[in-house]
Amino acid sequence: MAPAPAPPAPPAIPTLYRFVFLYIEPLSILTGAVYAHFLQSTYLALTHAASAPGGAVPISTSIVMTQLANLYLGLGFLEAAVLRTTSDLKVWRVFLTGLLLADFGHLYSVLPVGTHIYWSYWRWNAIDWGNVPFVYFLALTRVCMLLGVGFKKEGVRLKSM
Repeated sequence: MAPAPAPPAPPAIPTLYRFVFLYIEPLSILTGAVYAHFLQSTYLALTHAASAPGGAVPISTSIVMTQLANLYLGLGFLEAAVLRTTSDLKVWRVFLTGLLLADFGHLYSVLPVGTHIYWSYWRWNAIDWGNVPFVYFLALTRVCMLLGVGFKKEGVRLKSM
């Protein structure tokens, strides 16, 4: 009896997606964690100068900022670690779908600044650049990956989740 043919190999994750999700995004998350924990006054002033504390950061705010930094570290580690351990497209798709939902939440979170935050690029400061266009970029990159843009389609259809 002849051996059964091997199943087709899953499509390789394109280099752009690997670069963005294994290196660029985890490094940007680490940067946010450093600012949220070690540079709290700067982080708050860049987020919304008018409501940032003028002097010392209140203890309750400091605790929340450190918790935010901790969440950033956890998220960055999980993204870098989980996606490095597998090339299983199903795992990547589920993980990136969760992050895409978080992108929408992140964009919504800055709405109290005013709707201008989404399009007034000439008014953006460093944190705005990270909160708006960089999140747009990540969300668009996730959508492209989820749609299979850039994958070699050698007769293999990408499986849905």
